[in-house]
Amino acid sequence: MPRDGGFIGMLGKIKEAIQGRLYKKCMNEYERALRCQTDPYLLWIKENEQAGGRDSNEEQRPRFDIAYMEECGRDFSLVGFDKEYVLFVSEEGRIAADVYHEIPQYFDQHKDVNIVYADEDTWMLETQKEVDRDLVNDESAHRIFPWTKPMWSPDTLFSFLYFGNIFAVRREAYQDVKWLGDSDYRKNIYDFVLKATERGRRPGHIEKILFHTYEKGTSREEIEDRLMHRTDFIGVGKTYDFIREQAFARRGLTGKMVEDAQTGITYPVYELPNQPLVSIVIPSKDNPEVLKQCIRSIYAHTDYPNYEIIVVDNGSTARVRIGLENFRQECSFTYLYLPMEFNFSAMCNAGVREAKGEYILLLNDDMEVIEDSWLARMVGHASLKHVGAVGAKLLYPGSTKIQHAGITNTIYGPGHKLKQLDDSVSYYYGRNRFVYDLIGVTAACLMMRRDYFLAFGGLYEGLAVAYNDVDLCFRICGKGLYNVQRNDVVLYHHESLSRGDDLQDENKLKRLRSEMEVLYKRHAKLCRKDPFIGTLLNSGEPEYACRWLERYELFNIFDADDMLAESKKLPPLESMNQAIMIRVEDCGRENFAKAVTRNGQKKKTYYLIKGWAYVPGVDNARYQFKILLVNSIGKVWELPVQRRYRKDVAAILPDEKHVELTGFCNWIFEGALPPDTYALWMTAKDGCSRQRLYRSMEKTLTIE
Repeated sequence: MPRDGGFIGMLGKIKEAIQGRLYKKCMNEYERALRCQTDPYLLWIKENEQAGGRDSNEEQRPRFDIAYMEECGRDFSLVGFDKEYVLFVSEEGRIAADVYHEIPQYFDQHKDVNIVYADEDTWMLETQKEVDRDLVNDESAHRIFPWTKPMWSPDTLFSFLYFGNIFAVRREAYQDVKWLGDSDYRKNIYDFVLKATERGRRPGHIEKILFHTYEKGTSREEIEDRLMHRTDFIGVGKTYDFIREQAFARRGLTGKMVEDAQTGITYPVYELPNQPLVSIVIPSKDNPEVLKQCIRSIYAHTDYPNYEIIVVDNGSTARVRIGLENFRQECSFTYLYLPMEFNFSAMCNAGVREAKGEYILLLNDDMEVIEDSWLARMVGHASLKHVGAVGAKLLYPGSTKIQHAGITNTIYGPGHKLKQLDDSVSYYYGRNRFVYDLIGVTAACLMMRRDYFLAFGGLYEGLAVAYNDVDLCFRICGKGLYNVQRNDVVLYHHESLSRGDDLQDENKLKRLRSEMEVLYKRHAKLCRKDPFIGTLLNSGEPEYACRWLERYELFNIFDADDMLAESKKLPPLESMNQAIMIRVEDCGRENFAKAVTRNGQKKKTYYLIKGWAYVPGVDNARYQFKILLVNSIGKVWELPVQRRYRKDVAAILPDEKHVELTGFCNWIFEGALPPDTYALWMTAKDGCSRQRLYRSMEKTLTIE
């Protein structure tokens, strides 16, 4: 008896141990799925790095030498290396496993590139022990805050070392570059990169996460907030200005660095000795007080001495016209009265044809100048040969709230990042602080050479109201020139005073969508793409935050048919444990708004089964759910549930355990099942035992 009892006890312990391991496996899978569905970046990692990286050991990098930036001091020299490439990385982080494959592959495929940089992210570490380990695994650190860098951006680089903590060079291409030899490695690295990128070949950009910086802390929110508002990067501040001034001389430019006393950030001011004429073109109609405020502010706050103002009026009333003619006695300007239907492009083009200046500035009539050096800074930057359009930062009147800090080409169309956010702090690597190259700037305040403007054909008059500035900027980028956002040039924008807010008017919103279609027909390759921000961040939200994958609600849709499989018949009804609770929210035939293509075959029609389900009174992390489809003769197909995060369900079931992933959303493409009317069931298998639950959805699905 004692022996039997001991044997039974031993079996019990073995069973408990097995169940413990099985439960741990279930929890790991559940927590991973939950993290991926509540953190879009982790979903990106899963989808884009799921194949796994290559082992980053010495044998994997026969073509590499590594130069740790912190060791690039006074006596550093590329001559001391003998490998084909030199990889510069910070010691304060970890190289991604794929780096030794990705960088040589990039150089092999781009023979004209001698220097390349890559994206990076942050590993959140809780203890010093994790920092000291040679490798940090996914269980001891949480990857957060991806830094997706722009394509080659010369003006951004002049602001700070946006290459970040990782870049690589062909050793032979730069071993003759004179080393600065400062005791501060940061100055040496910044000087080296400026010199290296002056050699005529554009640097390359690998749009993959190849480096992980370390950040210690127990609060993800605190770490991300700190990272979001940082500005203390290599190259920032007057301590680096002597390096930039040497670059001025090497490049044959006349200029100086000017410090913003409030932020400590310095900005290049390019000087033009001959001070060429700038023609300021202002379209306006029936907004006399707003226009007068704009013109008065120009005269009150412009230290650049050589400019003219041209007002293009497309048909103000006689009273307004007489008033503006009288106002010319107070503030001189050329007044073009050209009655026509409102067409911003045509009005600007008409003003430019009248202009005598070497440079033109398109300016809304609802702008207010508030700082004296604005025009000098803009015209100086527009004089650089590689620059197309130059824009300014716009704030809402009398506030520090951002209205515009550059155009981003988002998945929903051209948009303004950081709109409505407070400019008193910096955002995402100084996007509202530094001088940045961007895909576009707003024509509410846009400077460029007149000959460039005319060579591009001016603003496209087929876009009468919206996106004409974006269209021009897209054409500028297409010719290899750069659009530059000068965040040190700040004006007030009395937005919507001229023609209202398009998004609040149904007819205007319809017209806005129509003009967006015209824009992308003219620039199909740029639809939903922005090389100055990358695919990871081009959401339509104002914040710089990782967006969900394309059609996130439909992710894994292409695997739906592959997962559909024939199954055993249902057990007898009387033997079923029907403890599952189900709510079906959608069930039937759907159509994609756009055709979805797979392997060259377009599939437009699918059947959707959507809702939520859970097992009451138990730990739902233990269960794997499947949908069962039973045809009219009892044949069964099974489809693994595509789990979805349902915060709303978790909120109404506070006493249930692990019900955050109770949502399901499954698709069946037309043709995947024979035509019939199918009864729908849900089954749940306990991952820690043999228990299997069933429940009818009390719905049918008719496959046509």
